[in-house]
Amino acid sequence: MNFSWTLEQARARGNKRWNTYRDGILDLTVAEMDLPTPPPVLAAVRDSVDRQSFGYPVADEDSGIPEVVSDYLLAEHGLAVTPGDVRLLPELMRGISQAIVHLTPAGTPVVVPTPTYGRFFDAIAVAGRAAVEVPMQACDDGYRLDLDRIDAELAAGARCVLLCHPGNPTGRVFGAAELAALAEIAVRWGARVISDEIHAPIRYDGVEFRSYASVSESARETGITLFSATKAWNFPGLRCGLVAFTNEADRKIWSGLPRAAVGGMSPLGMRATVAALTAGGPWLTSTLGFLDRNRQTLARELPREIYRPSEATYLAWVDLRGVTQDPVRRLAELGVAVSDGADHGRGGAGFVRLNFATQPGVLAEALHRMAQVW
Repeated sequence: MNFSWTLEQARARGNKRWNTYRDGILDLTVAEMDLPTPPPVLAAVRDSVDRQSFGYPVADEDSGIPEVVSDYLLAEHGLAVTPGDVRLLPELMRGISQAIVHLTPAGTPVVVPTPTYGRFFDAIAVAGRAAVEVPMQACDDGYRLDLDRIDAELAAGARCVLLCHPGNPTGRVFGAAELAALAEIAVRWGARVISDEIHAPIRYDGVEFRSYASVSESARETGITLFSATKAWNFPGLRCGLVAFTNEADRKIWSGLPRAAVGGMSPLGMRATVAALTAGGPWLTSTLGFLDRNRQTLARELPREIYRPSEATYLAWVDLRGVTQDPVRRLAELGVAVSDGADHGRGGAGFVRLNFATQPGVLAEALHRMAQVW
């Protein structure tokens, strides 16, 4: 598999990544990969372009995507859903905001285990709700949910938990027992768990992934599962997300929502999704090897006290609290752009998130510059 991709090629894409900062700044912020497009995805998009497939998309049930997704989720994530339980979205933040509005009690707060994906807070604000942060507990194997604190916040009136699984930025894959315990808490308080599982295909060292809604009957009852192929197969701009329902009442409510609430998928993204999930396996396997080599480079070059290799994602969560007071500014002075840990919630101050899905030479140069900080 050819994974060579130059910065000139990356900039020529004209995307946010590599076209935000001045020349000389190594951009390790935006969560997309500096890799060529997977051949099956590229072929599907080219075929769609040749056929000028630029019109409005067909209905979900006529697209063939729910059948593909239900097969994939069962085989790869252990989640049993029928094609009729799968709906399409333009992107996952839309799904989160609409699920909060329509599937949780009006006006109730949303519990957010942090650190987490920063745009979660935007989606909660769009839904007109308050976010209640519950910092996760740091431990030897990464981060764990503070189940007691989540229980307390639900007892106080929150009725939703917004989970990033696997975690962005931490790279944590939550275990089945931990998720099952969360589900029992959610059932006790009549709460819902919205689980964003977009990073699930990107895992290392044989780490098993179980979708939240797959771990127990309580999880099926309380879970709302969000997924997309766009992250793992690197076509985020083609706009195709997915929501899978394991609660019949949710599916019925969602089916009644107007197109303005949940529509806007790209026909190109829809065809790219089918290609990725049906023919993109070999490319993903090779890509995981490429990413893991970069992950191991980080483990060798960064002191253990500031970085531990993640279980999933191509994002590194680096603790610079004891090194510099303003790590983002300091690294920018050295020519490396990273994401501010504070954007990921309480407890993130002093951390940075960096994207290691780049060419080895770029990563090596970034680490060479960063070494001046510690």
